[in-house]
This record gives sequence, C-alpha cells and structure tokens, in this order.
Amino acid sequence: MEIASRCRHPCLLQFIGATNDEGSPLFVTELMETSLRALLEQQPLSEKEVFIISFDVARALNYLHQKQPSPIIHRDISSANVLLWRQGDQWRGKVSDYGTANFMQQTMTVAPGAMIYSAPEAFTARNQTVKIDVYSFGVLLCEICIRELPDPKRRNQQVAMVINRMLRALIRGCLQPEPATRPNMEEIVEELEFDIMERF
Repeated sequence: MEIASRCRHPCLLQFIGATNDEGSPLFVTELMETSLRALLEQQPLSEKEVFIISFDVARALNYLHQKQPSPIIHRDISSANVLLWRQGDQWRGKVSDYGTANFMQQTMTVAPGAMIYSAPEAFTARNQTVKIDVYSFGVLLCEICIRELPDPKRRNQQVAMVINRMLRALIRGCLQPEPATRPNMEEIVEELEFDIMERF
C-alpha cells in the first residue's frame, strides 16, 4: 500500500485508495479490460502490439527503478501482472501487483514472485538489484513473442523461436546469467522507442 501510494505513472495500474481493515485490506484501483496472459491465450499479437505492450512494461519498470532516494524493484513481473486497456484499436499495457515490490535498500526475501520468470540470483542472493526485473522482462518478452508460458528448462529453445532478430537479441541480453552484464531498463526503453519510431 505504501509503495502503490507513492507511484504515479501512465504505465502503472492506478492506485486509488484502500480500506485500513486489520483483517484483509481492500485495494481500489482503476479497472482494466483484460490481462496480457488472457490475451495471449486467445490470439496472437501483431508485431506492433508486441512492441507497444513491451514498451509500456519497460517504461513502468524504468520509472520504478529511477525512484529516489531508493529504486523500487517490482520482483513479480509476469504476463498475469500486465493488465491491458484499449487506446483506439491498440492494446496498451499497465504493470500491476506491487505485492512483492520492495525498496532496494531493504532486506529482501529470496525467490519472490513467479519462479518461471525469476532470475538465477533470485533464489540465492539477499542483496537483489533492479537487474532481477530486467531478467523477468526478458522472459516476459519471449513469452509475448512466442505465446508459450516460460519454461526454465527450455529457455534457450524458447528464445530461439523468437522470429524478430532485434527482439531476440534484446531477450538474450536480458537473460544474461550475470546481472551486471544485463542492460538497464532505461537502455531497453530507448531501444524499443527507437524501433517503434523506425517501424511504425
């Protein structure tokens, strides 16, 4: 609740308020049409939709990672936590669920969020960085491109199924085992924005 109330961005699900019951607090947020996971189960996305939705998710994560005085790590990026709305005939994405988010300076639990999206260091490292979200973003981007739920045992095989060379290279960069060698979200936003302007 504390984190959600501090965050305002067009690519984050808008937090409106909450009840303060001790039992189970009730969150009030804006209403969205569907989730990315539900849409991927129903239909393939156009290349433009893949780029635009990925760009929206990247912008949301970049906003969280740039927060001062301490970056916010989402730690649970998945297709179920990307909600969609319509802008004309185009699906747009918003990142939801701050349940596992945390300020970087605070002690963190090991292996938060959905395991199939988690970076290798999520299972061992207590001092997690924003690069944990970069890894999950790479897994999510692969899922968007191939419409298959992530399978850590088939990770390389799934990445090889991505047809678009630029996106495949970006995914591979995000999935580097060593966190320091992954791009940051600001670089990913710039790359996706450039490609969107060039292509569409």
